[in-house]
Amino acid sequence: MARRLQIDWQEDEQTLYKLYRQEKDVQNRTRLHALWLLRTGRPMTEVAPLVGVHYRTLQEWVAWYRQGGIQEVLSHRHGGHGGRERRLSPEQEAELVAKAEAGEMRTIWDGVRWAREAHGVKYTYWGMRRVFARLGLRKKVPRPKSPKTSAAEQAAWKKGGSPSNCARWAPVGAGVCIGQMKCGSVSSAKPGGCGLHVG
Repeated sequence: MARRLQIDWQEDEQTLYKLYRQEKDVQNRTRLHALWLLRTGRPMTEVAPLVGVHYRTLQEWVAWYRQGGIQEVLSHRHGGHGGRERRLSPEQEAELVAKAEAGEMRTIWDGVRWAREAHGVKYTYWGMRRVFARLGLRKKVPRPKSPKTSAAEQAAWKKGGSPSNCARWAPVGAGVCIGQMKCGSVSSAKPGGCGLHVG
């Protein structure tokens, strides 16, 4: 049998329970929940899985409590240490976005070159790629366009029909749109007709 946990509690059971129930921050709430359960007399081996942490994590929380009470336990934050400091300032990032939107920066390599030449900041391709992703910058490419396109055919199509369809599908001598059929041809029946009335 494990020996009983020895802690000089500064709060009674009801106070810990009240603090646990009122806490909005998830990380702090979990820690207060664990402390309250320990205060009720439950062993650490039972409390750790109940609150969803490893036994060693719970030991660390107890050590913090012994050092400085609840304030010490809640002062330690898990994660969110800020990571590395950004190489480009917010103003420089805004300048990068403006240049990209103006079309002056078309590739990630352009961004690498710009950062080095304009601000003396060195980036690798992958580092600048992460900057582009964080800022929501994407390569803007035009929609693919067939070399066979004709502006006249596209304009005719937007107006309700295509002269090339009539020429392709209409039998020789047919010339009038009949209801839902293009140019009187049964094989090319499409809703709306072609809009051309040749008579």
